[in-house]
Amino acid sequence: MTEPTPEPSPEPEDQNPPQPPPSVDQEAIFKAISGIDVNTIDADIESAFGSRMAQLDEMLAGLDDLVDQIEKNIQNLDQPKPGSPE
Repeated sequence: MTEPTPEPSPEPEDQNPPQPPPSVDQEAIFKAISGIDVNTIDADIESAFGSRMAQLDEMLAGLDDLVDQIEKNIQNLDQPKPGSPE
């Protein structure tokens, strides 16, 4: 009797998927796959950032007013009151 010859083992599959060539526009691929426009995202971020900066400017202006008021109150406390001995 002849011995059966073992079948060759299948080639191991490539564990790393092929990468697209560098000339491919990655942004266009992302947009086509996800339907998301990177420029729209950038505009949304800029808008949110601008809004937050405006809020920060308002808070800083309020803080400046508060500091001015406190400084005036301190100056008034340092002034001698009329009719009081020095």
